[in-house]
Amino acid sequence: MQTVACPPLSRLAPTLLALVAVACRPDLPIPEVRPGLTTPPGGITFAFEPEAPVTAAPRVLRVHVAAEPALDEARLFLVRGEVRDSHLRQIEQDDVSKALAARFVPSRTWRQDDGSVVLAPTVPLDPGEAYAVASGEPRASLSFVVEPAEAAPLLVRAWPPVEAPGAGLFGLYCGEVTLPEVAFEATLAPDGPLGAFGRGVAPAGAGGACLRFVGRGLAPPDGGPWVPPPVVWLPGLPWPLRLDPRPFGGVDGDVGEEIEAPLDQGTLECTAFEVPFGPGCVEVEDDRLLGRAPEAALLWGIAGEGLDVVMTTGKNERFVLKGLPAGKDITLDVTTIDVRGRERRLQFSATTLTPMPHVVLNEVMANPLGPEPDQEWVELYNDGVVEAALGELVISDIGGATALPEVTLPPGRFAVVVNETFVPDAEIDVPPAEDAIVVRVPALGKSGLGNGGEIVRLLDMRGRILSRFPAIPKPKAGQSVVRRSPDAPDGVSDSFQLAPPTPGAANTSSFP
Repeated sequence: MQTVACPPLSRLAPTLLALVAVACRPDLPIPEVRPGLTTPPGGITFAFEPEAPVTAAPRVLRVHVAAEPALDEARLFLVRGEVRDSHLRQIEQDDVSKALAARFVPSRTWRQDDGSVVLAPTVPLDPGEAYAVASGEPRASLSFVVEPAEAAPLLVRAWPPVEAPGAGLFGLYCGEVTLPEVAFEATLAPDGPLGAFGRGVAPAGAGGACLRFVGRGLAPPDGGPWVPPPVVWLPGLPWPLRLDPRPFGGVDGDVGEEIEAPLDQGTLECTAFEVPFGPGCVEVEDDRLLGRAPEAALLWGIAGEGLDVVMTTGKNERFVLKGLPAGKDITLDVTTIDVRGRERRLQFSATTLTPMPHVVLNEVMANPLGPEPDQEWVELYNDGVVEAALGELVISDIGGATALPEVTLPPGRFAVVVNETFVPDAEIDVPPAEDAIVVRVPALGKSGLGNGGEIVRLLDMRGRILSRFPAIPKPKAGQSVVRRSPDAPDGVSDSFQLAPPTPGAANTSSFP
């Protein structure tokens, strides 16, 4: 077996010295250059940033590669899985097969002043999976395995959106652990702008589990997009934080624009039942606000009254904010940031209503495996803090309306509305959960629920729509349509999906 050839340290820049020294220390696993490959005089050197053995590489990393003569960065790739000599010949000859190209990991490469090349994956690597750095000129490869997921927390980038053109120099990275207050500076790579890191969407704002980056001044006019540091250490935490490596900034002609450029996040015209909420509108209820966002894509940070909410909205998207005290005067700090990193910060004050029930359509089985319409059902859930009287509600679909009987639905409980002819048969269809409230009606709809994914609504006696399921592609037999969570808003496609049926119980997240 051949080992990595380590060139004299005097020929390397100080920034790479430590990395090469780590890769060549005898107490660490030695990266392997595959047998039979041509190694130029002086050798080729691979080193991880941050330091790590090839048996437990970080999910987010940069690989520093040095060679003599100079490495061809256009023929340097990160590949998922094994790399063989035949693959390296394809890269060397610029004749890469579709099968090999499909295994390339999205990455950025750049050359440093000392002639070495940095390879930076722009997506987090999969825990426990094998990868290889493949160089076509000179021909060499380094195989490594990624650390397990629990080795270090990954902060996922919440903003800006991946698809946003002209994204500015503001990035937000969020996880599940509350972070300490921090303030430090760092530079995006390669040759990107200097910026400051701190906790939260804005100083003293929402986002206690988030780390923000704010670029200073103007973006360099001839660069980007840039990647953040692969890892940061924060005081008081026993482990480093990996930062989502997706690049941002410096595209579509918006480089060089001042961060404090005129702000236009758009403003909604609120209805009679709504009040302004930052650039959007909300309807104030008891323990929640029912909101609408403006046309511009926005990052929101909402703090106060026990809330610490970070969310994103698209054009005219609806949202729900829960957890407020009912029947109280409330004040919230509302920060919104657009895709160019420009910030608006306002206070919102209102008086919430007294506690009320919130009955939602949570799951619909319109296409059972058993006979129709006998085995069809609609699941309701009381997402409020007080009991609900179902006798005041109506279920309607394209074929007709069904008035519900006088049944009380306690908070946090499920009701499964079925036809009078419904007979549970566990050998055919999933029966209602044992603690579910089964509500029998003469008929669901005029002649049963439609199998084509039609709209289903829950209304009060005045005809006001309380909850709504959208028209979606026809589910397969035995599949139900589910709301991802009881507070997922109507009118948002991501709120609903096809999934295995769970009548009278919490919904599952996917269908095999």
